[in-house]
Amino acid sequence: MQRWSRRIGLTFGALAFVAAQASAQAVLKPEQMRELAGQAVMQGQAGLAFDLTGALIERDDGDLNAHLIRSRAARNLGRNEDALTHARFAWALADEEDARYAAALAMAQALSSSGRRTAAQLWLRRAVQIAPDDRSKARAAEDFQYVRRQNPWSTALRFSISPSSNINNGSRNETSELFGLPFEFALEGEARALSGVEIATGFSTRYRLVTNERKRTDLLLGLSHRTYVLSDTAKDIAPDTDGSDFATSSVFVGLQEDYALPGGRARLGWNARLGRTWYAGDPLLSYTRIGTTYRRIAGDNGMLSLSINHESQAGEGTRPDATIWSASLGYGMSLTSGNSLSISTSFTDSQSDADYLTYSERAISARYALAKPIGPAQLEFGLSLSQKLHEKSNLTTDGRDERSVKASVTAALPEMDFYGFIPTNTLNAERTNANIDLYETENVGIQLGIRSAF
Repeated sequence: MQRWSRRIGLTFGALAFVAAQASAQAVLKPEQMRELAGQAVMQGQAGLAFDLTGALIERDDGDLNAHLIRSRAARNLGRNEDALTHARFAWALADEEDARYAAALAMAQALSSSGRRTAAQLWLRRAVQIAPDDRSKARAAEDFQYVRRQNPWSTALRFSISPSSNINNGSRNETSELFGLPFEFALEGEARALSGVEIATGFSTRYRLVTNERKRTDLLLGLSHRTYVLSDTAKDIAPDTDGSDFATSSVFVGLQEDYALPGGRARLGWNARLGRTWYAGDPLLSYTRIGTTYRRIAGDNGMLSLSINHESQAGEGTRPDATIWSASLGYGMSLTSGNSLSISTSFTDSQSDADYLTYSERAISARYALAKPIGPAQLEFGLSLSQKLHEKSNLTTDGRDERSVKASVTAALPEMDFYGFIPTNTLNAERTNANIDLYETENVGIQLGIRSAF
C-alpha cells in the first residue's frame, strides 16, 4: 500500500510540475521539487528526476543537491557523460564534509558506469578519506571492492625502507676455515656482513582478458628495483664498496589462466613468465618460467593450494645457466576467533654447471594473524625453517650445508589510514648456520612499508 502511495504521489507531483511549466506558475517550491526528484530517482523514475533537477539547476546552477540527484538520474538513464558533468559540478560546489563525501561517491559511480573503473577506485579512496563517520567509510570501502572486482585492470605499487644489519648477506664471522686447512683466513670487505638501509620499489599490473563462470585469463607485467645505502661502519669495513653494488632490478611479462573445476570448490590453472634481472646495473640473467596451480576450498573456512614450477635461467656474461624445479603445498584457514593461520612447505632443486648454483632446498613456514588489534596495531607473526644443500663446494670437500631460521612480526596501524592505505612495520630476524664459516649469516632489520586496508 505504501509503495502505491509513493507512486501516486510521484505521479501527482509530476503532473503538478508539468502544469506549472505549462502555466508558468510556481506550483512546487524548490525544496518540494528537490524532494520529489530524490523520490523519483529512488523509485526508478530517472527521467522525471532528470527533468525536475534540470529545472532546479536552470533556476540556480549552484544547487548542489540538484546536481547530485541529476548525476544519479543521468547514470540510470545511461547518459554517463551527463552524470560525470553534474558530479563534477557537485564536487566543485561541496564545501562541507557530508557534501564532499556524497560528491566523491557520485564521481566514482559515474566513472564506473562509463567504464573508467581505475579512476573510480581513486575517487572511492578519496571518499574513504573524507567519510564523515565509520559507516560511510565502510560503504565506500565496499564500493571499492565491488569496482575492483569489475575492473579488468588491477595494479599494485610497493615501496619500503628497511634498515638492516646485513644488506649483502655477508658472513657474520670475521674469519673462516677454508679447504680443511688447520688455520683461519681473515674475511674482509664484501665477504663480511655490511649494515645499511634497503630501499625497494615495485609495480605490478594485471589485465583480465577473459572472465566468465568457467575461466579467467590474465596478462601480467611487473617491475621492481632494490638498492642500498651503506652505513658508516660498513664503509669502514669495505671502503671500496657502494650500496648500488648490490642493487637488483627485474622486469617480467606473463600470462596466467585458471579454470573452475566441477563442483565449484576447486580451480586449476597454469602460468608462464618471461623475465630479466640486473645486478649492480649489469645484466645478470634472463629466465622463462612455466607452472601450474591447484586451489581447493577445504571445509567451511580453509583453502588448500599446490603449485609446481619449472624455470630455465640463461646467464649473462660469466654467470652460468641454471634449471630450477620448485613445488609448494600450503593450507590456510580462518579460526573461530577470527584469527587466521597458514602453513606451507616448499622444495627447490637447481641444476647448473656451477657448484654454487647446484643445490636442493626445503623449507616450512607458518603465519598467524590476529583479527583484533592490540592497542593501535594489528599483528601478524611469521616463522620459517629451511635447509639448503650443495653436494659440491669449491671451499671444502664436504659440500655445503646451510640451515636457516627466520622470524618476523608485522604491526599494521589501521588508525593511521590515509586514502585507504595504512603503514606497516615489520621486524625481521634471520640466522643461518653452515658447515663453512663464510656462509654463516645473521640479519636483524626493520621494514617500513604501506599496504591497502581493503
